[in-house]
Amino acid sequence: MSNMSNAGRITETNLTNANLDARTPRRRAWGLLLLWLTTPPIAIAVAFQLQPAHVVLDIPVTPNPVGYFWYEAQTSQLSYADSWGMLYVHRKVGTAYPTTQGWQTAEEVFAHFNSWLIANGWVYASPGIDEPTVPESRLLIRERGRRYQRGTDPDIQATVTVWPSGVPVSRFHVVVTTERPSWARLLGKGLD
Repeated sequence: MSNMSNAGRITETNLTNANLDARTPRRRAWGLLLLWLTTPPIAIAVAFQLQPAHVVLDIPVTPNPVGYFWYEAQTSQLSYADSWGMLYVHRKVGTAYPTTQGWQTAEEVFAHFNSWLIANGWVYASPGIDEPTVPESRLLIRERGRRYQRGTDPDIQATVTVWPSGVPVSRFHVVVTTERPSWARLLGKGLD
């Protein structure tokens, strides 16, 4: 009698395995369908993360009589032969007049931009400029520039460059440059 009950159990087990085998193609089909449906959104998310993203600072400045302060804006990508990736560079150029903006010295101009950057999460990093992202740095003395880092991401940097023009000073040239490294550049930096 015990042999009969064992035979019954073996038959039940075989039937259960047969049912599981019948469901396996359906599960596999659902899995492939799910994979097929989720691949495009995942690819889009990855592409979105890897796309270039320039950091654009919208620092409010009193406009000149022509109606604007910033008269030139450029976006570019800067790469080096000896490193991975690139820097996404955004550059704005403007002219400040003592009669319009009220700034009489370069230090007053720096104070305006410093207060806005600090209030918006940037951290003062260092005085001076010597950067390929700021071509004027080759012609100006070091004290004409200030560097900042984003508080949440120190790899993202901004440079404010100010120099007077005219004797006596009739205007100030202002250049604000931001640089953000690409993912490949951050990876290369991490491997160094």
